[in-house]
Amino acid sequence: MSASNEEIKKLAQAYLRNRGFYSGDIDGLWGDLSNKAFARYADHLAQRGLEVGGEEQIVEDAASGAISGVIVIDPGHGGSGKIGGSSGNNATSASGVLEKTMTLDLARRVETQLQDLANAMPGSRIDVHLTRSGDVNLSLSDRAQLAESTKADIFLSIHFNGFNGRARGTETLIISTANGNVNEQEDRELAQRVQSAMLAAIRRFDPDARDRGVKNGQKLGVLNDISLGNTRIPNKTRACLVEVEFIDSPPVDELLNTGPNAQAARDAIARAIAEALVDDLRVRR
Repeated sequence: MSASNEEIKKLAQAYLRNRGFYSGDIDGLWGDLSNKAFARYADHLAQRGLEVGGEEQIVEDAASGAISGVIVIDPGHGGSGKIGGSSGNNATSASGVLEKTMTLDLARRVETQLQDLANAMPGSRIDVHLTRSGDVNLSLSDRAQLAESTKADIFLSIHFNGFNGRARGTETLIISTANGNVNEQEDRELAQRVQSAMLAAIRRFDPDARDRGVKNGQKLGVLNDISLGNTRIPNKTRACLVEVEFIDSPPVDELLNTGPNAQAARDAIARAIAEALVDDLRVRR
């Protein structure tokens, strides 16, 4: 591969990973794993009657042109009481860390990574808005309406799961057309990018991490297209909700909170999510 710019190579790796062809690190080192991923991508295109010109072409496709967009990140829960369908907190980790604390921490990390990615692409601008920046709760409709008021391209709600202390897995939720979604296909494509990226990041630290896939979340209020403004505008906000992992599982708690690699794991997940969101902006421009 002739390209020498490390950031460009990272973008190419992210491009391939978010499409499910690459499972390695986004490190800018184009080795055997990246070449095999590119070969699988080329085969995929060939089956559809399309072609790519070589490794350089995927880099060009991934990096050409400045990126701009507006992204709303919603850290789930907050505060101490239920407001407009949003509970103050839901899951609690095995060591006692609250979901609302973890969602805000990850949202801030994603925001930082998005700005870093934008700064690495000359001429790019990504405006990032958090629905909350402190320990406060907002109604589900107020969270979604921030996407309408900012004319957001993407709305991502961040959550963590909890169940019986043994369940595991990463999943991403959208609303189906049957439940009022006016742009389900676009939401599903965004959700799959985010799901694939999160899972790959988690598997760097836990190879046995489980893929629970992209699911229809029935009538998730925070993804309601009326509140998002999607029923009134031609350029729809793409929206999904991530359930990163089951934090009441002791191994997950160690991975994300108490273990020696917890900070690195959270940074990796944030970077993966940010790369998936940037990739979604790129393919929609």
